[in-house]
Order: sequence, then structure tokens, then C-alpha cells
Amino acid sequence: MNKAQVHLIITTLAILIFLPGLGITPLFDWDELNFAEAAREMKLTGNPYYVQVGFEPFWEKPPLFIWLQTFFLSLFGDHTFVYRLPNALAGIVTANLAYHIGYYLGRRALGVFWSLAIALTFAPLLYFKLGIIDPVFNLFIFLAVWHWYRITRSESEETRPHWHYFLVGIFIGLAVLTKGQVALLLLGLLVLVITAYRGRWQDIFSTRILIALLGCVLIVGSWILQVYNHLGPQFFDSFIAYQLELVKGQIPWHNQPWFYHVIVLLFLCFPSAALALPYLFQRGEEDFGLESWHAVMRTLFWVVLIVFSLVTTKIIHYSSLCWFPLTYFAGYHTYLIHTNRGHHHWIQKLTLFITALGLLAAMILLPLVFGRSDIPQWASPYLDAFAKGLLSNHTPWSFTALIPAMLMLLLVFPWLIKNFLQTQWHPGKLFMGMGAVSLATYFFLLPAAESLLQSELTATVKHETAQQDAFVETHGFRSYALYFHGKFAAADMEGPWLTDTFVLHRSVNSPYPKQEAKRVWIKDANHHENARLITKSTFFADRYFRYQFNLIDSQGAYFVWQRR
Repeated sequence: MNKAQVHLIITTLAILIFLPGLGITPLFDWDELNFAEAAREMKLTGNPYYVQVGFEPFWEKPPLFIWLQTFFLSLFGDHTFVYRLPNALAGIVTANLAYHIGYYLGRRALGVFWSLAIALTFAPLLYFKLGIIDPVFNLFIFLAVWHWYRITRSESEETRPHWHYFLVGIFIGLAVLTKGQVALLLLGLLVLVITAYRGRWQDIFSTRILIALLGCVLIVGSWILQVYNHLGPQFFDSFIAYQLELVKGQIPWHNQPWFYHVIVLLFLCFPSAALALPYLFQRGEEDFGLESWHAVMRTLFWVVLIVFSLVTTKIIHYSSLCWFPLTYFAGYHTYLIHTNRGHHHWIQKLTLFITALGLLAAMILLPLVFGRSDIPQWASPYLDAFAKGLLSNHTPWSFTALIPAMLMLLLVFPWLIKNFLQTQWHPGKLFMGMGAVSLATYFFLLPAAESLLQSELTATVKHETAQQDAFVETHGFRSYALYFHGKFAAADMEGPWLTDTFVLHRSVNSPYPKQEAKRVWIKDANHHENARLITKSTFFADRYFRYQFNLIDSQGAYFVWQRR
């Protein structure tokens, strides 16, 4: 088959993996609901210049991903799947990019196995079917990395690198416009390390680097200029200040130990992480024609892992750019086995078995413990009132929640057992089995988990916001479910309960509004007879609070308070 035919097959398979069922699970709080609400408000206000949540500026993210969601929202209407569609399309592009790179490297089979690895590894498959920023962000960064690699190869290939410099700038500009300046940090560190390793300083200290700068400025500047002209410079001060907060670790609920991302990658990037493990430390391979590309992939992995291990703020998907080198080396290992030039190392076998046991235990325990209609006696002493409220009021899980665990036992563990007996057992079968497990997790386990964690809050929000002239806010905890499921309009954020000093300007020609989040202070503002607060059942209401609010619903994990 020629290259176009293989791309067609990969595209078809990727569509079958990433597109079906995008709306089967409601959006998750925080990130999915956060971005979906921003897209809903952008469409509602017709203001594309900056991201807003609660009809106030949300300076934590640039707007590109929200633009994509808003485009599909305008195209298909307000459905759950539209908010996840950008990532599903990014998954299709990523799978094809993997084959394209393998083809360029002269290893078509390697490209196929890399596509297989990136599409069927546990975490990448799930995240390409969710509505968060990182899959699109990572794709843009990796495209910039790829074209920088092409720059380093231009001399040996006797080609002109100017076009690749420009594309590096374009793609890193798109990455900046997706999630911010961290894209420049990651690419800059990668380029510095690779350049120092090879001694090719002429790639950086060249007037051609201005071409890359031009590409980046064209992309980012087109947005900055519009925002600056219409709204002034206040946005950028606030945006940069928040990013520094993240770096300093001032967001306490995101703080994790330094080895957090190592554990996350080992277990959630199954089986690619275990298969890739030996290649992350090895400097030479049998296939010496790939050494330069392997150096880039190793450097990318270690730069991302070290940066996000040093930064105090840690979330699962912060290290998701590591998925590219992990799935590549897993695909490369599969390629070596396929061509009878490799063997399974003992560290791969051991790590595969340990991580598989961890995933299997989670897939069994979650339905058995949290899927019951009653609270296990042994767990009751360790649960607070909020957890007990969630567990005592949810719908018992169906037996289908155990399907991922059953598939794990039927499709993955037989491969692991045979792997100990047959050194050359082909990893392709492992990827196919894990792909089935991952899809079953998405279709059967995630909806049950979402129902347990979010259904009561969603129902409470919808019930309270449906009341006539209701003025509702969460108190003591943060949730984007209120705005998204409450379907607020801009007018709902205005009224006599707001202080005189706060005026919200929604016109794109008005000064940039200051983020005040005034709705959370309704208990201190002018009285509004229909003001209500939703709190967790663990919320401690002091005498001053009870003087202002009366408890009207104390069932389950969430309480509702009415203004006296």
C-alpha cells in the first residue's frame, strides 16, 4: 500500500476510536465544565477577544481552544459532544502524524506501530475523548518540535530550513495561544539541550531564527493586538501574574510530591510507559539511523518530566506531553519485535505486570466499593459527612461497570502471562487488548463514576436555578457546574445586590472589566429575598452565617440555604 492508503486506514480507525460516544458521559468538573462554560458564554455574548466565566474575565487561559469549542457549538448546537470534538479531531491528526514521521524516518512499520501505541494507550485514548485543553496544546508543541528536528537535519539532507523555521514559529504560536507561555519554556529548554548536545549553535545564532519569531508573532500578535486595542493592557498583567502563581505553587489543592508525575505516567500510560522504559536511558540502538530522532524524543521526555516535577503545582495532564516519547518508544519496541531484532527486557516485564495489577485493582475496587447502594461498614469510620452523602444517595452501579476489569483479565493478563513464557510475544496484541479495555472504561466506568461524583450537585443546581428569580451561588467550594448547568445569562449577573463600585462592561470597546466574582459575596451584599447558597454537607455554619441564612434542604452531600 502507498502512503495515502495507509493514512486513510489510520484515519478510519482513529475516527472509530475517538469520535463515537463523545456525549455519553456528562462533562467533568472542573476543567471540562470550565472550558465548556467559557465557550457557552463566548457564543452568548459574541465577544471572542477574551475568555470569560461567570461573565467575568477568566485570565488563566488564552482563547484558541475556546474558539474551537465555540465554533463547533455554533455549528452543532449545545450538546456535550461538541465540547470534546476538538480533542477527538486532535487525536485523529496525532495518529496520522505518528505515521507521517515514521514514513519520513524510513520506517513505515514503525510509523504504524507508533500510531497504534498513541491511539490505544490508556490515558491518551481517554483524553482524546474528553474536553480539556492539553491534547490540542501538546499537538501544537510537538509539531514545533518535529519541525525543529527537520531544521537540524537540513544540512545532512542538503535542504533549505527556512520553511521549517517558519512552521516552528507558527506552531509554537498556536500552542501559546492555546495554553500560554509554558509552550515557549518547554520548546526553548528542549532546543537548548539538543543544541548543546550536538554543538549546532548555528541553528539558534542565525538570522533565520527571526523567521521563527515572525511566525510566532503573526499568530500571537494577531490576538494580542486586538485585545490591546479594544481593552487595554490590564489583561496581560493579570494573565502573567496568575501563571507565576501556578509556578510558585500558590494553588494549594494542586500541590503534590515531586514523584507524582512518575507514578501517573507509569500507571496511566499503560502499556506504553513500561515498554518504553529501557529506551529512556539507552543512548545507542541497533538501528543507528534513528539515533538523532531518539535523542530528541528522550530529551523531550526528560525536559517535560523534570520541569513539571520541579513545579509545585501538579495535575495529571501537566505531564501529558510525555505521552509522545513514551508511545514512540513503545512503538519502536514493537517494531523491533515485529522485525525479529529485539526482545523483552526483564524491567519491561516486571513493570508491565505491576502497573497492570494496579489498574486491575482500581477497576475492580471502584465498582465493588463505590457502586454499592449501601456504605461498607469497614469504610464508614473513614468517611466524612460529604462522602457518606454521596455514597448514600447515588444510584447503584450496574454490573457493566465491571466490564473493563473483565476485559483486562481476558485480553491483557493472558498476554502478560505468555510474555513470561515466550520472549518474543508481539506487543501489538497487548495494545489491541488495552484499547478495548480503555474504550470499555470510557463507556461503562466513567459514566458511573461521574454519576456518583456529580449527579447530586447537577440535580441541585438545576432545581435551584429553575426557581423564579432565583439567585444561586456555591459557598465554601468552587464548581463550574453552577454556571454551565444553571445556564446563566449576562443579565443574571446584574442587580441591586452588587456593590455600586462594580460595573461589568461586556462591550468589546469598553475598558477590560476587573475580575471580582461578586456573586460569591451575596451574603455580604444588599439583601435579595431569593438568594440561596449551595454548600457541602461538611460546611461549618457559624452563628453569623445562620443569622443570615436558613437551612431549607439538608439531604445528601449538599445543603441548600435560603436568605432569611
